[in-house]
Amino acid sequence: MMMNVRQGLTVLLVTCAFGATGQGLADVMQYSRQDPLGSARAMGMGGAMTALGADLGSIWSNPAGLGMYRSSDLSFSLGFGAGGARTDYLGTRNVAAAPHAIVGQLGVALTMPMLSTDFKRSTFAIAYTPLKDFHQRAMWSGEAEGESITDQFAQQANGTSFDSLWYYFPFDAELAWYTYLIDTVGGAANQYAPAFTSDEVRQELRRDRSGRMGETTIGFGTSYRDQLHLGLSVGIVSTEMNRVDVYRESKISGPSSLQELSLNDRLEISGSGAYWSFGLILQPKATPIRLGWSYRSGTVLSIEDFYQVDAAAQFAGSGSFEAGSPSSFVEYRIRTPRRHQLGFSWTLGKVAVVSVDYGQTNYAQAEFISEDFSTEDVDRIQNDIEDDFKLERQYRAGLELRVQDELRFRIGGGWRSATAAPLTNPFGDADGSLIEDSGAMGHASIGGEYRVDNWYAGATYRHTSTTDGRRLYGLGPEVATGRTGLGLLMLTIGARY
Repeated sequence: MMMNVRQGLTVLLVTCAFGATGQGLADVMQYSRQDPLGSARAMGMGGAMTALGADLGSIWSNPAGLGMYRSSDLSFSLGFGAGGARTDYLGTRNVAAAPHAIVGQLGVALTMPMLSTDFKRSTFAIAYTPLKDFHQRAMWSGEAEGESITDQFAQQANGTSFDSLWYYFPFDAELAWYTYLIDTVGGAANQYAPAFTSDEVRQELRRDRSGRMGETTIGFGTSYRDQLHLGLSVGIVSTEMNRVDVYRESKISGPSSLQELSLNDRLEISGSGAYWSFGLILQPKATPIRLGWSYRSGTVLSIEDFYQVDAAAQFAGSGSFEAGSPSSFVEYRIRTPRRHQLGFSWTLGKVAVVSVDYGQTNYAQAEFISEDFSTEDVDRIQNDIEDDFKLERQYRAGLELRVQDELRFRIGGGWRSATAAPLTNPFGDADGSLIEDSGAMGHASIGGEYRVDNWYAGATYRHTSTTDGRRLYGLGPEVATGRTGLGLLMLTIGARY
């Protein structure tokens, strides 16, 4: 039965794929593709920190930046934002967002002298960095005629006796059977008809999601003759997410006695893993340029997954019916892909700094491992990862303008290519539906900072937008399009000593 544990409405409402395979792909993508939120400076520079340093925001991009510190540093960041979506489905547009606050980057870097003419200083640092903000509210709605999720439940159940649905489909067709969203026809025990037939219905899906993914990192950096900076870091990644998806269909007109149905699925995720990173920054003597390179290993994340579904239906003259699925608990491991990054920066005296980054991550290197899924499903998921996931190219750039000695203004941005091929419908045709979180992603930021000898304070606003395309349920004929986004104001305060 374990192969069916996540084969329910998570698949129907979210992944646009089928069975445990589709959910596995969505899980791998969700936890492999990260969007780190560093200090106000790192965010203001568009994340282009591979060739920059002396900032705790560089501990994620390139630990070699720790080797550029000349004094110790203590900083704390706090973010205020809203995660939402703009969606189009069956001619209806929805815009939704949920405000929230998150702890941003916080940490300390301790710089100490070394008894060497070549290596004059070294820096140890420990910092927490948010890797992904899961907070989101999204809504999809539209009016359809002759199409309903009850059709899918009937197709799913056909060929299975009603007294065996609990075993094969405990999170979908079994619930539909007990709430009369499907019923047997012609006296047969394994053939079913949907409750909605030729009716015109309003379809709605609402998502409320919260949580975060972050890492606690210990790093070391040093500098050889102030020209070659080296750094190494190791860290623990942790993640937690709570998500509630509510799908509804309500009758507008038609012959069916069903007036409204609702499907409520709840997902709770927690997990942890470890990684290491190494980097270099070359700063040729008497030149204004710096060249950076960093490598980040994959993270083996051990995930615990709790899932449950409730269904309800209201009929004219027959009352209401409710049913709940069993609670499922599964464990699996995801090995995220490795990441390589190059950086270039140019310092224009005391007036400005320009920084550019290029990175690439091959998501086909990701792995999915689980003893709670069947061997066939795990193999199928892994084959689909290798076939459908692809190389992501990342471009980031930032500009810092220095006004006098205390004020600095920053503007930055970046773009990341899509990480997976578009999905196909049951006929093998690509139709615009995507694995969640795999679309092309862009971001832009603007901010400033006030800095004196022993303290500093800064603020950056950053907006991220990702293309999105999905079905509200697995076999739905229409694809909802739009963009998901996150607007975030990050405030940072710190002290140098």
